[in-house]
Amino acid sequence: MMAAAIGALLAMTASAQDFTFLRPDGSAVTLSAMRGKVVVLAFSGVQDPQCREEFKALEALAERYQGKDVNICWVSINSAAEASNQKLGSPCGPVNRVVVLRDGSQTAFKRFNGKSAVLPTLVLLNQLGEPFGQPRGGFNANSDFVNDVSAMIDRLLKQ
Repeated sequence: MMAAAIGALLAMTASAQDFTFLRPDGSAVTLSAMRGKVVVLAFSGVQDPQCREEFKALEALAERYQGKDVNICWVSINSAAEASNQKLGSPCGPVNRVVVLRDGSQTAFKRFNGKSAVLPTLVLLNQLGEPFGQPRGGFNANSDFVNDVSAMIDRLLKQ
């Protein structure tokens, strides 16, 4: 009886953390579909003045982890009225390996951003889809962002 209750609680927790995002082509993708991989969610918007620098850093991460169980995602918090699907096809410059998603209702952003709604907000999820560490708000192009995030990803890949 107790095992069934714990199992139900775990299932509720997992489903409470499942979110559906839209790709620029209009197709849907869920966080649960990414389970089994480390997921980096970089919540931002096309209006973010550092968008190009953020995207370059994310592309560097995506290149570093190409072929590994890691998804690097840039998640627009813009609604379709604020940024068309065509705009999200290359929101801040060319898109190569970064997965571009939309959280137009900001449901996932509000769930993961912690107590302050700072753009960008970086969230790491472990292979079970659970947040790893605290959300990282803001972006400093002069910091060692790629190596800092890589160290966290490497820890998760070793687990």
